Amino acid sequence: MEIVIVAVVMLLLLLLIKEVIQPLHALISVMFSFLLFGMLFSTLLLPFIKQLLETLAFLPYAKAIVVSASLFYIGQWVSMLLVEQNYKVLGHIVYDGVKIVILLYWFKEFLAVLQEVSAILQRLN
Repeated sequence: MEIVIVAVVMLLLLLLIKEVIQPLHALISVMFSFLLFGMLFSTLLLPFIKQLLETLAFLPYAKAIVVSASLFYIGQWVSMLLVEQNYKVLGHIVYDGVKIVILLYWFKEFLAVLQEVSAILQRLN
């Protein structure tokens, strides 16, 4: 409920700023978006992700999948925000950067598995 109240207050402030100080509206709306996202992330998403990881702890790659999905959606949100503010190129760069980070994360996981498979194959020889 607290988040809804904060969102409504932010919306009212944004409407006031839009009517009074039009040139600063875009800047302040982006700042409010990040503040609201930070609040949502710390109060809702982070506890949910921790609980999900505890529940799926018995699966070998559950953490990697949850981290990848979280990074993907955060990157998508930031990219969408940049595109809406007419920074399309920067939005696409951020989105592609997040995909590369996810691939590098999985590449480290893949290397660990590949080393284990290689060690098993060397023992068989």
